Amino acid sequence: MDKVEKYLRVRIDMLCEERLKNDNEVAHMVIDTWEEVNDYIDSGFLQISMSQFEHIVQHSSLYPKHAFSKGQLASKSWLLKELYRVIPLQPNATVIILGSWIGSLVDPLHRALSIERIYGVDADPTALDLSERLNQKYLAGWRYKGVVADATELDLSNCEFETGGELISVKPDWIINTSAEHMSTDWFDTIDNNQLCIMQTNNSENFEGHINTCSSIEDMQTKYPLTKTHYVGSMITPAYTRYMQIGYK
Repeated sequence: MDKVEKYLRVRIDMLCEERLKNDNEVAHMVIDTWEEVNDYIDSGFLQISMSQFEHIVQHSSLYPKHAFSKGQLASKSWLLKELYRVIPLQPNATVIILGSWIGSLVDPLHRALSIERIYGVDADPTALDLSERLNQKYLAGWRYKGVVADATELDLSNCEFETGGELISVKPDWIINTSAEHMSTDWFDTIDNNQLCIMQTNNSENFEGHINTCSSIEDMQTKYPLTKTHYVGSMITPAYTRYMQIGYK
């Protein structure tokens, strides 16, 4: 068996295994090579403003390169595509992003959807400082604001935290967590049943900080059960499989 045939068999076996875990074939997306990942990113929903692009180029030494890796960009494009299809979405939503890191999702969210305010929650104050530099144009009127906090210690049904010298009490309309593999399930336990949950996780245990991965869609749905699901699916890449679901507890 030559290398090409062996590779194809491995990839087919992976796809068959994933589809056995979920009978909705439409939900499974296979991006077989990094070139295909590039094509998906270029044709997808992830768009940033030219002013932000210029800022990243001019200050590239400040930002971690892996924040803009192919996998990161593809997963966020996928999220935006499916979230955009979730109808109806309430206009002027208040959004909280857990594990928001440097805030690379903030500008694309504002550009694609009707959002009044985004709070980015991360335990790393340095990352949040970078997020506010990256999204400086949204700081006026607090269309974006970074919050130094442990996402697993917030009561998401009635968030209370201090930021910008003010004590904030808010119930977000949407909860976004694209890094659930980095934390326990405690954050999910505090979501109310009328808050839209948009979450991603993956099956890769080899990355630093991945303390709570999922082996399949079924595993994700067991850990994070929804009563009303707008979307659930997987994205199989050359490096790992990412899982996503959008819905209500």
